[in-house]
Amino acid sequence: MYFIPDLLVLGAAPIAAFTLTSNESGADRQPAGENVRIDPLDHIRSYYEALNTGDPERVAEHFTDDAVHYYTRLGPHEGARAIGENTRWAVDVIDGQWWMEHGIAAGDEAVIEWTMTWRDPKSGDERLNRGTEWFRFRDGKIAEIRAYHHGDAKNPRGDLLGFDFEKRGYTTMDDWRAPEGQ
Repeated sequence: MYFIPDLLVLGAAPIAAFTLTSNESGADRQPAGENVRIDPLDHIRSYYEALNTGDPERVAEHFTDDAVHYYTRLGPHEGARAIGENTRWAVDVIDGQWWMEHGIAAGDEAVIEWTMTWRDPKSGDERLNRGTEWFRFRDGKIAEIRAYHHGDAKNPRGDLLGFDFEKRGYTTMDDWRAPEGQ
């Protein structure tokens, strides 16, 4: 496990472990006592680790107090606490688990591709959804997420039609898992 200021990142699945690097010249080092700026993608990895625990406090720590999480299929969750509580519901009720597949960051914004495994509460069937999220950061925390996911009767997972997810190393139904301890 890695300790990062204000963040705890576990090197366990479903998020792949990462390594922190620094500029050998020392140009990126902060004077003693100052907080080091965390790369947005590292912050998102830590957020996804927190999501998978279902712990609302751990999730909320990644957000500004006034953060908003927008969705394509339900109304927004407003505030760090509401975002955290929604996570608890998803882990406890539908066995939700999130996988960060890829990401790009620039300035105070980042975008990722994600996969979510979950269990249909009516049928008990294991399910998988895919989407993308756009993040806006303020003061080192997530201030906004715009989550894009599409699914309908013909394509309930929202997969890219014709894209070989398995061949490209993405999460598949073979990787499906419930939260630990369930």
